[in-house]
Amino acid sequence: MSVYITCGTSGGGLPIFSRKKGNAETLPFSVIGSLNGIHMFGKPFGIEILDTLTDDYAVSWKEFEDRIMDSLDCGDASNKHTSDIVGFAETILCTENHLIQIVLDSFTEYVDSMFSCILVEGKIAAATESWWSLHPDELRLLSLLAVSENITDSKDIPVFLPHKSPTVAFRFVVCTLIPEVQLCCLCGPTPPLNEIELSATQIFRNSADILNAAAQCIPRNFPASYIIDSSILGQLLVNCVSKKYMISKSPQQLTKKSATSSHRLDILRTFFYRAVLNNLILSEDSYDKQNNSILSNECDNLEVVENAGIETYWCSEYHKCHALRIGDNVLSILYNSTVPTNALRAITEKTLRQLISDKQFRKKSIILVNKKIKLIFSYWKRLYGS
Repeated sequence: MSVYITCGTSGGGLPIFSRKKGNAETLPFSVIGSLNGIHMFGKPFGIEILDTLTDDYAVSWKEFEDRIMDSLDCGDASNKHTSDIVGFAETILCTENHLIQIVLDSFTEYVDSMFSCILVEGKIAAATESWWSLHPDELRLLSLLAVSENITDSKDIPVFLPHKSPTVAFRFVVCTLIPEVQLCCLCGPTPPLNEIELSATQIFRNSADILNAAAQCIPRNFPASYIIDSSILGQLLVNCVSKKYMISKSPQQLTKKSATSSHRLDILRTFFYRAVLNNLILSEDSYDKQNNSILSNECDNLEVVENAGIETYWCSEYHKCHALRIGDNVLSILYNSTVPTNALRAITEKTLRQLISDKQFRKKSIILVNKKIKLIFSYWKRLYGS
């Protein structure tokens, strides 16, 4: 995967700079001029050009003061924080998830904030129910903001959330607990930053071993105690409803990134976008449907789910890919090409059931079931009275 960013004056198209990331040739000047001309042509007529998609390329136009490229993962082994699946929040599965959650809940009560989470290298290890209620785009943006420009151990930044609070700013506070592990929370004007830092230090002072153990889960991103088939080269677990995912580019390795891990990521990502996303996952925004719809829309949504596929696969000379859906979870696996095609389903199903047994991926589904039950009772009361 490669990314190009070209910047020019909005009115006249005067080139300012051009940057690229990834292993690709520099864009010809004629291509840059054509792309800029499309934007300039539409602007006088009040036409806002957003984006265009093909099988191999995606082009977006937008007027910006700055752009951030360090958060993009284009196969560069030096890149620490990834942006693998657009529109989904990245998580890790580790045996310490529930222990971290207990301590996080204590901190949340202490600072009187319902929105808080723990990030391990930018991936969500634990979060409050209110944090998960945020829109997936907001979850991703907050994670990127937390890990960007870590000049100090703490941050206190006013943020407008495009879905939750577009006009009233929250305070986004980030405290580094240990290297690569951060505590994030959204709160009001109080308490001050120094009190939040003191509370974080006191509450998490006995949890350093737990946090260090969670950090050791990376880059595997799921517990080392889980036994997976030796033919698996990479895997991507997605929860379609809560819009979160776990990706493991080198599940057989416990060390840091290898030379082939970025190539495996490219294959998994391509398989996900071209074969899985349109076949096994709802094309509509399931987050908005599950959280904002009335009972009739819920029934319509369930009908769409029933008509969705449950598995798909690719076979090539060097690799095989297989994806399987169970409930709200979809697992995409990259296999060695020597694995018999008729054995893919059994291996994928066994691996998926082992992964979704983790409370990190089960909890959101339980919350949504409770919301549906409340919705049904509310609808019943409106029809027949109390």
